[in-house]
Amino acid sequence: VASPVPNTGEESLPSSAGLTLLLGVSLGTLGAIPAAAFDPNITTLGEIPQPPIMGNVDPSKIDEIRRTVYVGNLNSQTTTADQLLEFFKQVGEVKFVRMAGDETQPTRFAFVEFADQNSVPRALAFNGVMFGDRPLKINHSNNAIVKPPEMTPQAAAKELEEVMKRVREAQSFISAAIEPGRYIMFIT
Repeated sequence: VASPVPNTGEESLPSSAGLTLLLGVSLGTLGAIPAAAFDPNITTLGEIPQPPIMGNVDPSKIDEIRRTVYVGNLNSQTTTADQLLEFFKQVGEVKFVRMAGDETQPTRFAFVEFADQNSVPRALAFNGVMFGDRPLKINHSNNAIVKPPEMTPQAAAKELEEVMKRVREAQSFISAAIEPGRYIMFIT
């Protein structure tokens, strides 16, 4: 599970998190949503040509790049990864969202990776649609989203063990604070 990337000015978000739409406007007030965004007949990428892959790209990343869109012209002060995730769920399953760009500038950009390439043409149909106070600029991505490294099962188990140890220690301190004469130590 990914979490925000510390001290980089970027926030990332997997789609598995429970999120609420925080746009401040309902989807109905965003303006005319293009019919192509909901058209189930747009199922092949042949209808919207894919740009060539630029530069020296790792072949294992090509599928990720083809499933990712660039989203620009986002309001730096009000747009979150949560909002983008909820917005783009309309066109297909979102695997990952990464906010990028300088938070101190008026606009930022993001990358949205879908579960399959068939969602990309529907997402591209939202180009120019108002998102909050700005029209979205949506294009094919030239990059895969840089994701936090996945943990091995052993590393995840070790991290869980460490967290549970801290929980038991906290429970001991709480018990000692509640019943000062009766201190219980949890042995790990």
